[in-house]
Amino acid sequence: MIGPVTILGASFFSTHHASAAEALLGIERAFTVPTFPMVTGRNRRFTSLVTQMTLEVCGALAADQPICVFATTHGEIAAAEKMITDFRDHQLVSSAAFALSVHNSPSGVYSVAAQSMQPTTTITGTNAIAAGWLEAVLLASAEQRTVMLVIADEPVPAVFHGPAETTGVAAAFLLRAGGTTRLAMTPSSHADGIVQTLATTVDAITRGVPWVQALGRISAASGLQLELA
Repeated sequence: MIGPVTILGASFFSTHHASAAEALLGIERAFTVPTFPMVTGRNRRFTSLVTQMTLEVCGALAADQPICVFATTHGEIAAAEKMITDFRDHQLVSSAAFALSVHNSPSGVYSVAAQSMQPTTTITGTNAIAAGWLEAVLLASAEQRTVMLVIADEPVPAVFHGPAETTGVAAAFLLRAGGTTRLAMTPSSHADGIVQTLATTVDAITRGVPWVQALGRISAASGLQLELA
């Protein structure tokens, strides 16, 4: 077992669902962008969808400059596609777009917006959800401080022939050491899609019900699961 921690709060945003509960019920809405009021003025201009969703869920939690862990499978994938297209068609890439094209752009924008000088970690890859949870729980336990875990992904442009998911989704979780929530290794590395995984976890936390949520692969032979007691 890894932990334990207490989950102090959770927030959820989906471009196609008004809440985690509606996502689980399959109730969809028209494509909706985040309002992300943490960022104002000209600083909003070059933010991508994944950054906007990150700021939306961070802003929904009352957090006093926690340590932050950001997790994303695809990172700034839409920004990458636009830069490749611009270079192909015009042999020119916007310096402003390039500055916010790296996978840890959301963490930088959040730190500036929140005026936070606390440490941040950004994890990316196919096992980002499981790895993000592992990093956040270990940090909360080791540092004895509040940690905010943020998981977000935007749809992958069709040109990359990646996952066909059309929904952008993000969730944030506020953790502290001690409590009854733990991570556990499991032989199975199965996990649902990101929308289902995040919506199910946030819904269970919001309703305060016990739940075991598969988070996906954490090593070549093992998976990780979140156990909400």
